[in-house]
Amino acid sequence: MSILEVKKMGMRFGGLAAVDDLNLTIKEGEIRGIIGPNGAGKTTLFNVISGVFKPTSGQILYRNDQSIGGLPSSKIARMGIIRTFQRTAIYEDFSVLKNVVVACQLHGKESVMDIFTGAGKKIEQENTEKALEIIEFMGLSHLENEPAVDLPHGHQRTLGVAIALACKPKVLLLDEPLTGMTPTEKAHMIELIRKVHNQGITILMVEHDMRSVMKLCDYISVLDFGTLLVEGTPDEIQNDENVINAYLGTEDIITGHKSS
Repeated sequence: MSILEVKKMGMRFGGLAAVDDLNLTIKEGEIRGIIGPNGAGKTTLFNVISGVFKPTSGQILYRNDQSIGGLPSSKIARMGIIRTFQRTAIYEDFSVLKNVVVACQLHGKESVMDIFTGAGKKIEQENTEKALEIIEFMGLSHLENEPAVDLPHGHQRTLGVAIALACKPKVLLLDEPLTGMTPTEKAHMIELIRKVHNQGITILMVEHDMRSVMKLCDYISVLDFGTLLVEGTPDEIQNDENVINAYLGTEDIITGHKSS
């Protein structure tokens, strides 16, 4: 069963088509890799799905054919489509715990009446308890009181995913979750992504580290100049002539070595 469908979606900036007539079907419960060279339209796709941009053509359908193309980002997030960013979005001066508590609050339903009746205190306690659970799940309990700005890069990226989990995602869009990480940090993040996926969360992942993509993803969609080049399993993608040809003269998509 599909959870997200992109149908003939286009996104133009003036005369430039960043995404052109794109079709994707994401199955519920899968980890889908979205790969391609710089300028292929990967981040634009995420921006449209998450409501940053309104598509100039086509549709984006979510569960039961709900059309979400052009809806505000906040409404799309409340529906369960949550997105992380290439640059980790954290409150640097807040502790790890406070960052996740704030995310719980932003996704909560506390009203002005709750504040006046005292119900807000109960909600605040529930948010703190939920945040502590998420922090433990992500392996950050020993850092809960540390200012986010003092965390190593890998832990900041982990905190970014923890913040996303606080928003109760059904579909999680991970935008380059492994960027800038050491091999050890990458291995740790891969295991965390698997843990998140095992909670029943569908994952779309844009990532340039092809070895990690091949390990993690059930299915991979390759974009090139805003269009869908090819789709397939990791094994199929690694051996596809179209993929190999599209990356000749750049960094090899599979091995990470420069092509001659």
